[in-house]
Amino acid sequence: MPQVKIITDSAAELSPEVAAALGVTVLPLTIQLGAKSYREGLDLTPKEFFSKIARAPVTPELRAPSVAQFEQAFDELMKETDEIVAILNSSKLSRTHYNAQRAASPLMGRAKIRIIDSQLISTGLGMVVAQAARAAQEGADVEQVVRLARGLIPRTYIAAFADTLEYLERSGRIRKAQSILGTMLNIKPLLILEEGDIVVLEKVRTRAKAVEKLVEFIIEFTHIEKMDVLHSTTPEDVALLIEQVNLQLPNLDMKVEVYGPSLGAFLGPGALGVVVYEGM
Repeated sequence: MPQVKIITDSAAELSPEVAAALGVTVLPLTIQLGAKSYREGLDLTPKEFFSKIARAPVTPELRAPSVAQFEQAFDELMKETDEIVAILNSSKLSRTHYNAQRAASPLMGRAKIRIIDSQLISTGLGMVVAQAARAAQEGADVEQVVRLARGLIPRTYIAAFADTLEYLERSGRIRKAQSILGTMLNIKPLLILEEGDIVVLEKVRTRAKAVEKLVEFIIEFTHIEKMDVLHSTTPEDVALLIEQVNLQLPNLDMKVEVYGPSLGAFLGPGALGVVVYEGM
């Protein structure tokens, strides 16, 4: 039986090496910066993205892979298999899931194509994709891969604080009046990804307090399998967070990552976040 093939998008932040090893097809989101557009992970690295938005006050616009791109990807994979699972970033944050569904709909009679709204972004999505791809390599069929992915999604949690409200306002997550008032008061919003959407959980006034709130979020979990720490330009905050978490959870497996442009379009520079993978 042909192996199940996995598709995801660049918001999963899988490196090309990891994607190739797992046999995952990655479709890039497009980041529009002023008059120029860049394919995430191909034309634009996280470092380049943060450098560009620091130099020019432009609003990053996130554009999903097109229907045509998904059609092409499905056609290519259908030369090898008739079982495809697309695990994509949250439908609340982009049109990626919608475009994939449109592309898959005419092909349903020729192949088993399952489209999963992960309700996640960044390395949270990447973890689900990687686990699903490993299961596919080990011989799981399409329904087994789907069950595995859907079981992992509700055990994956994302929280972050943003250094500025500007990007949340530009992306439509908060109102302009909230942004203006929050900027005047130097507010650092603590955010969580809830049912696939970015929600303001709490507001604090200093970065140190925001780090403390992230630590409180983390230690509420009783069985953390592992955790990613996400940042852009703030290694000192990362060190403080890890130090405080180690005092409470000394054996926790933590990996530090620079978050990519797709998440950066919502958070902007200077944010700090965590992705918590809860065990069974």
